[in-house]
Amino acid sequence: MKPELDILIRHFRNAQDIAVSAIDRVLRLPRPTSGSAWVKYCFENGIQKRNELNGIPIYAHGYGIELKIDDLTIDFDWGPNGEPDGFDAWRLYNFTIDNATGVECTYKDVMRWIEEAFEHGQLERIDYTYFDPQRRTERTRNVDEQIKG
Repeated sequence: MKPELDILIRHFRNAQDIAVSAIDRVLRLPRPTSGSAWVKYCFENGIQKRNELNGIPIYAHGYGIELKIDDLTIDFDWGPNGEPDGFDAWRLYNFTIDNATGVECTYKDVMRWIEEAFEHGQLERIDYTYFDPQRRTERTRNVDEQIKG
C-alpha cells in the first residue's frame, strides 16, 4: 500500500471512530443495521432536515452523515451491514481538503492508490465501499467473525 494512502486511511479511520463515538454518546442516534436503514431512520425522524444536534453540526445525507467536531470534519457512509468503517476515494480525498492529514494528493491519486491496494489484496470491497482489514472496528470484527462462523 502506498505510504500516502496508509496515512490517509489511518487519519480517516480515526476520525470515523471519533464520529461514531459522538453519534453514540452525544447525538444519541442509533447505529443503523444498513445504509438503507439509516435513510429510513433519518426520514422518519427528520434528521436530514437538521443542521445541528446537541451542539454538533451535522449533515445527514443518503447512507451517510457529515459531522464537524472541533477542528475535525468527517463524512462517511454506513456500509451495507451498518459498518461504520468504510470509505471510498471521494470521501478520502475530501478528507484531505477539510483536515490536516499531511498528505498532498489529487482525487485521481487517491483513486489510483485505492485501486492498486485493492488489486494487491490490501483492501476489501463491498459494493462501492472499501475497507482496510487491518483497521476494522471492534463491532465490525465481531460481526465478521459471526458470519464466518
